[in-house]
Amino acid sequence: AGASSLAMPEPRPHSLSADDGVLVVVPSLAGGGTERHLVAVLPALRERGFAVEVFALRGPDVLDDALRDRGVPVTAPARHIPGGGGLAGRLNALAGAAALRHRIGRRPPRAIHFFLPEAYLLGGMLGGAGRVPRRIMSRRSLNRYQNKHRLGRRGEAKLHGRMDAVLGNSRAVLADLKAEGVSPHRLGLIHNGVCMGRFAGLDRDAARRALGLDPRATVLAIAANLIPYKGHADLLTALAACEARLPDGWRLLIAGRDDGIGPDLKALGGRLGLDAHLRWLGFVQDIETVFAACDLVLQPSHEEGLPNAVLEAMACGKAVIATAVGGLPELVAPRSTGLLVPANDPAALGAALVELANDRGLRQTLGLAGRRRAERDFSLDACTARYARLYDGLLRGDRRPVRDILDGPAPARQARAS
Repeated sequence: AGASSLAMPEPRPHSLSADDGVLVVVPSLAGGGTERHLVAVLPALRERGFAVEVFALRGPDVLDDALRDRGVPVTAPARHIPGGGGLAGRLNALAGAAALRHRIGRRPPRAIHFFLPEAYLLGGMLGGAGRVPRRIMSRRSLNRYQNKHRLGRRGEAKLHGRMDAVLGNSRAVLADLKAEGVSPHRLGLIHNGVCMGRFAGLDRDAARRALGLDPRATVLAIAANLIPYKGHADLLTALAACEARLPDGWRLLIAGRDDGIGPDLKALGGRLGLDAHLRWLGFVQDIETVFAACDLVLQPSHEEGLPNAVLEAMACGKAVIATAVGGLPELVAPRSTGLLVPANDPAALGAALVELANDRGLRQTLGLAGRRRAERDFSLDACTARYARLYDGLLRGDRRPVRDILDGPAPARQARAS
């Protein structure tokens, strides 16, 4: 904030009841980066006095209880078709939009906040959001998905003009939104935040014992749901090409929910002769165990907003190799906190792997610098404070540009209203 912001009086906290707070709408509380972001941020907002609640369009999922256990109410339509994917998932989401409309009509919130395109489109168009005084959307990825969904692109463009705030989690995402015609007055940046304490003092040897890993092995890790754009195939190809130059007995931990390409990736690993080196962990809720056990974290994505996995790796003091796409260059400073390589380039990825896998000292130097950077620039408290400023400002009727609201003084903390 500039000098004028520093001179502003600290606003009084906005006390909210459970009926007039902020309703956060998501497709589901599955185990993706956005959902894990909300599991960290929303309880912290409750502690600041904001009555936040979650509405999950598709019905119950794996992270519902993680929020409920920390005091954040979660509503998930009870009537849903088991399975959740394909046609069943789309029908569940449509039924969820109708349930959201009913929820808003029965007990309207003061503000509604959409995360992820499905929630934005269905919740914004069919869920009765027009009856809510303040409306917010958060985009957490680049807009390449719109290339396959032209009707969705037009729908989002129409909804943008109805929002009081349109947020991105990286400058790259904000550039997309600006190109889509979002008014600069409504645009705002909230980087992801990481709870540093969660990754402090982790025991590497204990984590390796829990995962059945040799304490002497060089262990690599990727934490990303199994989706084509996350680059798992590039990573496997790179590893096969450079295997002879990696330390003996190396292992790769692959943590993430299978979104449909798991069998193909496992078959690729088998064809490349990598099976003995690969550990397919599936969805992992306590990702800190994986990061504590590893020596090096990889993010070979073709596109990204601002991935939590890289922030968490940095908080854990691990060096990172990532592709120079989306918001990743905003996290990984080349040769300072990690290495950046071009996307879709297994040869460049393999060269970076060989360098860091064989240089323990450089890994440690990069990892320590990454932890310091995460603590300084991407703390959970700083992230939560920006949400708090936005919610408080919009609920008070602040008409300044969103970026000015975000950069102003944070609302004072207070106990949550009962």
